[in-house]
Amino acid sequence: MPSISVAGVGSGLDVQSIVAQLMEIERIPLQRLQQKQNQLEAQISAYGQLKNTLSVFQDAMEKLSTPDALKVFATSTTNENIATITASSTADLGNFGLEVVRLAEQHKMTSAEVLDTDTFGGGAGDSISIQVGADAANTITVDLSTASTLTDIRDAINDDVNNPGVQATIINGDNGKQKLILTSTQTGSANALTLSYGGGVTAATLGLQTFNNINGDTSLLDAEINIDGYNITRSSNNISDVIAGVTINLKAAAPGAIVNIGIERDLETVEASVQGFVDAFNSLRASIKDYRNGQLEADSSLLSIERQVMAVLNTPAAGGVYSVLSEIGLSMQKDGNMTLNSADLSTALQNDFDAVAQLFSADAQGFANRLKALSDTWLDTTDGLLKTRTDGLEARIDTLEDRQVSVERNLASVEARLLARFTALDALVGQLQGTGQFLTSQLASLPKANSGG
Repeated sequence: MPSISVAGVGSGLDVQSIVAQLMEIERIPLQRLQQKQNQLEAQISAYGQLKNTLSVFQDAMEKLSTPDALKVFATSTTNENIATITASSTADLGNFGLEVVRLAEQHKMTSAEVLDTDTFGGGAGDSISIQVGADAANTITVDLSTASTLTDIRDAINDDVNNPGVQATIINGDNGKQKLILTSTQTGSANALTLSYGGGVTAATLGLQTFNNINGDTSLLDAEINIDGYNITRSSNNISDVIAGVTINLKAAAPGAIVNIGIERDLETVEASVQGFVDAFNSLRASIKDYRNGQLEADSSLLSIERQVMAVLNTPAAGGVYSVLSEIGLSMQKDGNMTLNSADLSTALQNDFDAVAQLFSADAQGFANRLKALSDTWLDTTDGLLKTRTDGLEARIDTLEDRQVSVERNLASVEARLLARFTALDALVGQLQGTGQFLTSQLASLPKANSGG
């Protein structure tokens, strides 16, 4: 008689169900390990969110952590079609009268009109040289020992990798006629073009003449301006060396017209920057509260971050006119949030603008500077607070995963043993049931005791 290998065939016992229920109990330790892993993964995710929050805080502190952070200026001009201005953090304040007498121009030369089939040169030593500016090293020479058209000359100039700053262009006219235009790529007399010739080529060969209306005076290629009665010439239309920290962008010449330009503190932008400092602190504080009520409930890093931030805010800055934030209108409220009094900030800025900037940005003393350095330590990718915490959690997850593999391997062995045992039991019970049924049948077939009289 073959052995029974399918659970439940012998006696009718539901072996699979019995084993499955027993395995549910056996899997409880595995489920606990998985739950613990899920918790750790949720904490890592929460750390990722905390990292984003701290990055935003770091960015806000960085914007105020340098000496130039609050040195922003508002500029104005009464006619932007004539001139505009921009100011850097080193700008001098003031209002000035600007007259744009002349714009700087690129020196431009044009040849005589010739046919597009005409050639020039063709003799030994024939050449044309173009020098840009006063330095003879900035010269390009076109070899005309082989007869060349204007197009050939143009291409030779433009394709030369050592071109010192001249652009050649062909202007095509009627009836196959054309002109060669040479243009300095930079404006001003310092970039004026000078021509020289070699071999049989002379000035009359191409007939190149200055196109600019300067009557041969290349100094007239320079921009000319007048600021508060002071006459100034420059090679560029973007002038940055007349008023410290200010770039004047010339748009159009307007002799006799005075444009008023002004540079003043942009207090509105400064206040917005300081408000950004306040908002960053309040946002960090609110986020930490949320994280504490979530996956990082018992994590000490949140308390560490809070304490470090408050330690900075409670430590006065040394060496400046102002030493605490409350002196410029920033104060802590009972609920732990920071607020800004705009009137107090405005007064402080007008009294000593540089001192306010220093309160935030002074090296190792300014509040934003110190908080920026602090956030750098939290977010350091080598041994920062968040990196250390995350690495620790990931190491614990690795350990849990190894334990789960071991437990799952043991569970497979336990399930196999249980199936074997209950299958054997099922077969035994089936055999016993068969024997019982046989005995019952045999007993029932015996003559009845005490039958008859």
